[in-house]
Amino acid sequence: MAVEVSVRDAAARMGVSPQRIRSLARGGRIPARKIGRDWAIEIDQLSQGGPGRSAVGRPLSARSSWAILQLLDGRQPGGRSRSELARARARLAGVVGMAPGELAARAEVHRLVVHRGMLDRLGNDPRVVLGGVSAAAHHNADLVSLEELEGYVREGDLEGVISDYALVSPPGGVRANVVLRVPVPDWPFEKDQRVASASVVAVDLVDARDERSVRAGRALLADCLQDVPA
Repeated sequence: MAVEVSVRDAAARMGVSPQRIRSLARGGRIPARKIGRDWAIEIDQLSQGGPGRSAVGRPLSARSSWAILQLLDGRQPGGRSRSELARARARLAGVVGMAPGELAARAEVHRLVVHRGMLDRLGNDPRVVLGGVSAAAHHNADLVSLEELEGYVREGDLEGVISDYALVSPPGGVRANVVLRVPVPDWPFEKDQRVASASVVAVDLVDARDERSVRAGRALLADCLQDVPA
């Protein structure tokens, strides 16, 4: 079972302010769940010096994050200045080794629990674009899980999805089996798209922070990088 501590305790352990911990939790950059108006922080990885510690640094902006992901997918990011595009291209060289959470600003993260019998129905809902572990096999990543679901939803669909499938915040000590991400600032997927692109899935896997997911995510990022036009 996950060990959780208060925001204040997590801040003391990581040597940052409580405000910084709340910001990291809201962005999904550290394992956390919402309790009322505050957060409970999973301390296991942080206390072991695990990947969560790398989250303390400032992430790239949502615009920068999506520019990198679009370049990795072989697309030209729209609405960016020449300097923004140049910075995004320069960052591609280090994308395979990036820390978990470095592109977390791309979406707001909601960690939830659903009855296992509803996972397939949720995954087939047209409002959900599958990502992370739920889309890994689609992109030939070496990772499969039938007991959890990751996906992207529009901000306007989030409450409806939560209500329709009776999704709730995880009780104390229980890990979420659903991760829903709301992209910001804009919806990046095509109409009727059901599976996120390889680059997005790869970063989702890296952000999962467990060793196997990070390894699979970085391997997929390396594949994406090979296909980027010079």
